[in-house]
Amino acid sequence: MKMPWTREPAQQPAYVRPVNYQDRMLEILTQLKIQNEKLNRTIERLKHRGKELFEQCVRAEQEKDTARATIYANEIAQLRKMTRTLLASHMSLDKVVLRLETVKEFGDVMHVLGPATQIIKQVQHEISGIVPEVAHSLRRVDEMLESIIIEAGNVTGGSVYVSPSDPEAQKIIEEAAEVAAQRMKSSFPELPETYQHLESAANRAD
Repeated sequence: MKMPWTREPAQQPAYVRPVNYQDRMLEILTQLKIQNEKLNRTIERLKHRGKELFEQCVRAEQEKDTARATIYANEIAQLRKMTRTLLASHMSLDKVVLRLETVKEFGDVMHVLGPATQIIKQVQHEISGIVPEVAHSLRRVDEMLESIIIEAGNVTGGSVYVSPSDPEAQKIIEEAAEVAAQRMKSSFPELPETYQHLESAANRAD
């Protein structure tokens, strides 16, 4: 029986166990590499399809079938737009993987994961209409990263504010977009000059 004059024992502060992030980071890296390889395979398929359409477009032009050539040219414009988006996303995820592989110490988590989550969110948004299954998997990866960030903050007493316009993340995304645009010139057939305005129209539709 509890007497009214007895005191409750002083509550001890909860001991926060350090996050066992190594196994989880390995799982995250594995998933990122799997999804990035899926992006790469999709890019190769789009390139192959683009070359086929280009040949058909040229053939239609030679046959003076402008209507059919225009249809092919429109398809090529859309394919180029999608391929450029996937190339940039692929290279952005490559950068994320490289960064995460450098996380050796627990304290590094706070500095690396913030930009990484921002890049993954951006990639997820960009590819959701092209390869939704990859975007869905990246959402799960992002949730895992955010969980580690929160737990790391609890352990270290710090916090990470993931800015929607993290400068480091934005720099990586912009660099990837520039490289993707350059690679498109050498790896994907350009539209015949007569139809290049269609690509500009496709890009404005973003």
